Amino acid sequence: MSGFKMTLIACQQCGRRIMVRMADAERGTITCSHVGCGAVNILQTAFHYDEAIVQGLPEFGHLTYIGKPGRIYPLQFGQNSIGTADSCTVQIERFQHNGRCFISRRHCTLTVSFDKWRGRLRYQLQDGVLDGELRQLHSSLNGTLLNETPLQKMELIDVDHESVITLGGVDRFRLTHYFIPSTMLDTYKVDLSFNPDRTE
Repeated sequence: MSGFKMTLIACQQCGRRIMVRMADAERGTITCSHVGCGAVNILQTAFHYDEAIVQGLPEFGHLTYIGKPGRIYPLQFGQNSIGTADSCTVQIERFQHNGRCFISRRHCTLTVSFDKWRGRLRYQLQDGVLDGELRQLHSSLNGTLLNETPLQKMELIDVDHESVITLGGVDRFRLTHYFIPSTMLDTYKVDLSFNPDRTE
């Protein structure tokens, strides 16, 4: 624990301040020395997961068209532009309903990122797609719904596993998350040094 500084923390039982020394931090506990207390305070060591884990993942989840379960659209790490245009990361067919297609050429964006504190992939949905040159968000013509709730313009919302994303009010897709196996997560765990602000 190089660079450790002695610090004061509040006892979890009596609330009075106690001095944490290097030996206490290494042991992971400190006993309150105040008269009548003697509570054992657990010094919590924090950790996160190395973001390099995403380089070894076999997939990043997928969308399944609910009308035809055989139609599966794999996702990539980062921003996934979804629409009927050839330039979209996830190119959807032009599904016709009474001769009309309700999915925009560049309809919405589903971003897959890695939450290093929880050790899992995070999925966030936004109506519209960011224009690469102008860096402006262009909304879809017929809107995007998440579990039957319309997304507001500029709204970025987390999407849970098995949630239903509706494009244009008609075409429905189920999002399937990819869950990183715990055995793999354990190999990418990074322990952080003791922080006096974290106690159990």
